[in-house]
Amino acid sequence: MKYLGIYFDSWLTFDNHIKYTYIAENSTKLIHMLDRSAERYWGLGHKALQTIYEGALIPVLTYGAPVWFEALVTQRNLRILRRVQRLINIKTEKT
Repeated sequence: MKYLGIYFDSWLTFDNHIKYTYIAENSTKLIHMLDRSAERYWGLGHKALQTIYEGALIPVLTYGAPVWFEALVTQRNLRILRRVQRLINIKTEKT
C-alpha cells in the first residue's frame, strides 16, 4: 500500500520503499542525470557538485525517514542505502 509516497507492506519491512522507489532506484537515476548534466554542460567544481547533490538528494533519501528508519536494522536495507551514498561520494569526489 502506498500512502503519502511511502510504501507499506504487511510486515512493515519497507523493503519496497527502500529498494524500488525513491530511496534506491530514483536516487540512482537522479545521481546519474545530475552527473551527466554537471560534467557535460557546467564543468562545476567539487564544492558546487557537493552542494547540488546535497540539495537534490538529501530530501529524496530522507523523505518519510521517521516512519521507515527502523527498517535499517536489516543488513539488506542498510546495504542498499550505503550503495546510494557510495555512488554520491564517487560522483562528487575531488579530481
